[in-house]
Amino acid sequence: MNRQGMVMLGVLALLLGTGTASGQVRLENVSITMGVGGEMYGSDGNFLSIAVPQVDSTDSALGASGDMGAAGTLIFMADNGRSLITEFDFGMRQFWTGGFQARNYAPRELSGRVRANYSQHFGGGTLAVIPSLDSRRIADRPPLPLYLAPGYSAGAVVANYSRAVATDLAFYGQLTGETKDYTADLPALDDLDRRSAGLEAGVQMFFRGGPETSDPQIRDHSTLRFFGTYLHHSYPKQGEGLLRRDNAARIGGEFTLDRRDTQGFQLALRAHGTRSRSNSRRVDYNAGRIEVEGSVELGEDTQLDLQGLWAVKRYINQQDFLIPGEEADNATIVFAQVTRFLRDGVRAGIGGGWRRAETNFSGAYYQRFSMSFSLTVSPRF
Repeated sequence: MNRQGMVMLGVLALLLGTGTASGQVRLENVSITMGVGGEMYGSDGNFLSIAVPQVDSTDSALGASGDMGAAGTLIFMADNGRSLITEFDFGMRQFWTGGFQARNYAPRELSGRVRANYSQHFGGGTLAVIPSLDSRRIADRPPLPLYLAPGYSAGAVVANYSRAVATDLAFYGQLTGETKDYTADLPALDDLDRRSAGLEAGVQMFFRGGPETSDPQIRDHSTLRFFGTYLHHSYPKQGEGLLRRDNAARIGGEFTLDRRDTQGFQLALRAHGTRSRSNSRRVDYNAGRIEVEGSVELGEDTQLDLQGLWAVKRYINQQDFLIPGEEADNATIVFAQVTRFLRDGVRAGIGGGWRRAETNFSGAYYQRFSMSFSLTVSPRF
C-alpha cells in the first residue's frame, strides 16, 4: 500500500477510535457500487504524448472497464453547536484496451479520498475547518487518445467562516492551502508538482419557495452566490534560480434551484472566469468555465441526471506542449444517466456521455464516447 493510502487509513482509524471512545460515532450514507463501461476514442489532431512513458499512436481506440467502489460518512459529533464529520470514498477500476499499434494496454486505477469537516458556532457565525487527503494511482497508463488523468497525491486544508448579516443573506471568507505531487516518474509531470494558497470572499442569498410552499414540510428553495478569489501557486521543480510563481484572480457565481418536493427537479448553474499571470510569462493565461447539473424525477422510481461543462483556456504566448487536464483545459463535456430505484437501498443506472478535450498541443483535440451500467447497494446499519 502506498504512503498516501496508509495515511488515509490512519486518519480514519484515529477518528474512528476517538468517536468510539466517546460513544458518538455513527456510520451513514454507505454505498457500494459496481459497474462496467465501454468507451470509444477518436482523433482530431496531434496525439504525440509527453505525459506517458509509452511511444505509441493511433487514430482511434476502444476501451472497456470494470469498477468497484465504496463510500460513506462517519459522524463523530453533532450537537451543542459543533459537528465532526468524515467522508470517505475508495475505488478501483480495471481497463482493457484495443486499437493501439505497439500493443494494447491494461491500465488499473486505484483512488481514495478522505475529507473531514469540523464546524462550530463562533462569534455569531459558523467556523469550519476541512482537511482532506486525495490519492490516485495508475499502472500501465496508455497514451492518447485513450486519456486517463495522471496519478497524484494531494492534501489540502480549508478554513471557512460564514455569518448571516440579514434574513437569508450571509457573507463568508475562506482560506485554502494545498499541496499536489504527481507520482509518475516523468519530467513533464514532475514539473507540475505545486504548492497552493488561496483567499476567497463571497456573499450568498437564500430564497424560499413561493406562498404555495409555506408548508414547513416542503423544502423548495433557491440560492444565489457570488465570490472573488485570489490564488497563488508555486512550482518547486520549475525554474533555475528563480522559482516559478503564479498569481491568479477569479470571479464567479453559482445559482441553485431545488423544486424536488413540488415539481420533482433540481438545477445548479456555476460559472467563473480566471486571469493568471506568472513570473514565467510563458504560462500567462485567461480562462472561463460554465457547468450545469440537473435532475428530474421520471415517475416514483426513476430519475434522470444531466451534466454539462464548457471550459476555455487561452495562453497569452504560444505553447510548445501542454499536459491534458492540467495545463490544457479546453473542453466540452456532456453526460446523462437514468437511475432506477429497484428497492430500498438498491439502485441501477445506465449512462452515456461525450467529451471533446484538448491534447498535448494547443488546438488539437480528442473525442470520447462512453456508455456505462452501474449497480449501487446502500446497506442500512
